[in-house]
Amino acid sequence: MERLIEWLGGEAQVWHLVRVGVLVAARVAPLTLFAPWLSMRTSPPILRAAVILALTVVLTPLAAESVQTVPVGGLNLALLAVKEALVGAVFAVASALPLHALTWAGRLTDTWRGASMAEIVAPHTGERSSPLGELYLLMGIAIFVALGGHRLAIAAFAEGLAQVPVGAASVGGAISDVALGATRLSANAVAFATALAAPAAAAIILVEVSLGLLARTAPQIPVFFAGMPLRAATGVAAALLGLSILVGELPTAYRDAIDAAAQLLMPFGSR
Repeated sequence: MERLIEWLGGEAQVWHLVRVGVLVAARVAPLTLFAPWLSMRTSPPILRAAVILALTVVLTPLAAESVQTVPVGGLNLALLAVKEALVGAVFAVASALPLHALTWAGRLTDTWRGASMAEIVAPHTGERSSPLGELYLLMGIAIFVALGGHRLAIAAFAEGLAQVPVGAASVGGAISDVALGATRLSANAVAFATALAAPAAAAIILVEVSLGLLARTAPQIPVFFAGMPLRAATGVAAALLGLSILVGELPTAYRDAIDAAAQLLMPFGSR
């Protein structure tokens, strides 16, 4: 043990690395809660802790190069950890917005096609969600990982540790800039979700108009109940068609989200 401490640079350096590691872990932790590309929210706590520990061990030496001193004391360290968790949450949410947009698009389509009553318990969140929303999300995660998006996101996160060192984040002056950037990213995500759901909306409107005309010409036909399977099938077909057309936009959306998440960290480094 003494040789290990000496190899690491002495006892003072070891405690410095421990304090830096605590702050790195605080910044990493939100990724396991808000970034579906890294961890499912209902993953066992021990698995989520293992992911946090692995990333902390890997990133702490990089973070330590940019940190001169870390305040000593449990209270000071706890306050800094809260700030680091906020910084990590901003990156996690921003980098995962395209995936959340896919969920929104699926939920909208399910609502329009009359399948809102068929909501299910999502395996990754434990919350109620729509079948198409879960299909879109899981497909989006698979594409994200297949494209290497997780590697790009972790690389951008690591670069943020160098540009905004742990313990040096300035939260007060960054709130307005981060809020403005988050609003812009949220608007882009809503627009992306609307574009994904637009083909289904157009198809379902056409079906509703056709059923309305049929009801006027043949009132004896129970159009509402007879049209339920047609609405459901049309919504699924249009959703899959629209997704096949727009799936080529996903790589660009993922890359832009990661770049935007990295840019949102910059205000935290300004004083």
